[in-house]
Amino acid sequence: MGNVGIIGRARVGKDTAGQWLVDNRGYRRIGFADPLKEAALKLDPLIEQIDMAYLAVDERPDVRLSDLVGSYGWEEAKEAPEVRRILQELGAAVRAIDEDFWLRAAMARVQEANEAGVPAVITDVRYPNEAASLRRAGFHLVYIERPDVEQLVHESEGALGAEDADVTIHNGASLDAFLYAVEGFARHVERVESRRHYARSH
Repeated sequence: MGNVGIIGRARVGKDTAGQWLVDNRGYRRIGFADPLKEAALKLDPLIEQIDMAYLAVDERPDVRLSDLVGSYGWEEAKEAPEVRRILQELGAAVRAIDEDFWLRAAMARVQEANEAGVPAVITDVRYPNEAASLRRAGFHLVYIERPDVEQLVHESEGALGAEDADVTIHNGASLDAFLYAVEGFARHVERVESRRHYARSH
């Protein structure tokens, strides 16, 4: 099927690469964090404005997470340290009870996509159990590195490295150069899938 998992630290270009696959190869984007974000929105905690002074939501001292996400989207909302902390702590708390909880939720969505004939790209592979499960399922794993981004310290940002992927893409020049490398990776996936299909049919 050519499913893809993207590994890398925050802000290296994982979502950009995933969106290119969606737009140019017909992939469906799925995130291990998607069910986590949905759970966080159901909890809808208060977010202190002091943590996001550059986002002038209104004059209140704090806002609900749903207000922030509704106004700015998840990508900008996650720039607020408290939002990132909530997602990390909620994810870790559930994972401490059931390590594969978020994994199973995302893989159910992958199965739905594949049954519809659509390949999936998971843009936030962060943990060893996730990478191992995707590899067993035949995913192609790519690691994206970018030297000019701040390296975050939470365990979810550094549990995997280039050694856990099949291919490494360096995002250090222009956007065009990065997307050209993503396209090259897509062609690599297509060649491997063609060989797999040939092997299965002979």
